[in-house]
Amino acid sequence: MTTLQSATDPLPYLTEEYRADPYPFYAALRAQQPVHRHPDGFWAITSYGAIRQLLYDRTLGVAELDYGPAGPLHDSMLGADAPKHTRVRRTHSRWFTPKAVKTWTDLTRAEVDSRLDAIAAGPGSFDAVHDLAFPVTFATISHLLGVPDADGAKVRQATYDIGKSLGLAPTEAEAAGTAAAFDWFVGHIERLIADKRRKPGDGLLDAFLGFEDEGTMSHEEVVASTTLLFAVGHLDVTYLIAHGIELMARRPDVFDAYRDDPQLREAVVNETLRLDTPEQFVVRTTTEPIVLDGHAIAAGETLVLFIGAGNRDPEVFDEPDTFRLDRDVELSKHLAFGGGIHGCAGQVLARAEAHVVFTALAERFTALELAGPVVHDHSDFIRSITALPIAVR
Repeated sequence: MTTLQSATDPLPYLTEEYRADPYPFYAALRAQQPVHRHPDGFWAITSYGAIRQLLYDRTLGVAELDYGPAGPLHDSMLGADAPKHTRVRRTHSRWFTPKAVKTWTDLTRAEVDSRLDAIAAGPGSFDAVHDLAFPVTFATISHLLGVPDADGAKVRQATYDIGKSLGLAPTEAEAAGTAAAFDWFVGHIERLIADKRRKPGDGLLDAFLGFEDEGTMSHEEVVASTTLLFAVGHLDVTYLIAHGIELMARRPDVFDAYRDDPQLREAVVNETLRLDTPEQFVVRTTTEPIVLDGHAIAAGETLVLFIGAGNRDPEVFDEPDTFRLDRDVELSKHLAFGGGIHGCAGQVLARAEAHVVFTALAERFTALELAGPVVHDHSDFIRSITALPIAVR
């Protein structure tokens, strides 16, 4: 996309002020024009009702989106339309059933307990991102794929570099970083595949290779799908867990409520997802003309659905900028996992992993406290916590 931002741009997504806190910008635009033709050439959608409608609109597509150097992701569920999307998604389905999720979260709990043992035996402080959320979620997705949980730091950095090209206007440096990250990722996954060919197992990557052998998946789809699962299987869940821990440290009443009233635990996770959604938007293209909020939108237009804005729409959520435990816990209420055929396939696992971590913390400790400054590396797309020092007692 071009970058034609001006001082009057209601969504100045290249600025540090916007990236630090986009929510006031969302609120102002949503109040004035919830369906807005942005000068950079896309339609910005900020109201809950319009976003939810579009998420389930099967005339919209993703296959024609320009992912730049992240283009290989069009061979994954993320970037494919039906029928290709349907075929590829079907290869994943049995790995994210409630029964399967129980297996993966048992592994998560063992990893969490091991790390909390070390924290409890140590000085009583830790970094919630580096010492807990990231290694735990990375170990879980590695177990699911059936591969060693090695090279975690490289996978994490490559994932983050790829994500930068999925923003609204990646710089040349970010695009170059994405290209390098994809080169590394492809090489990494090809090595994992070669290991699997020599020594098969029973993980999801083994299943993908079986689908490739029978002709259900192409080799490119195997590589792209594994890349996507590595990415969303740890990065987004890491941020969900980190946001929740930060919240519990700043709001002891939330930590106490999670520990003391199991019936409120789902509400805690829902509000964490709603209030600071890890991925701020999804993008679709129109394949035929539509009319939205009185605007005639032609075929071939780009729609940016700001789910972070929809999740704070006052038409749906009273006091939308406030964390409240008394909200309706209907799982479909917030938009953090998207919706429709491109809704997050692993959302049950993501929720379960967050509950495992929060529950383990609540069972072991009486309080969480911030032990230093929280460090962020937000983009226009991702709400990222990179350092979260926590003291426990």
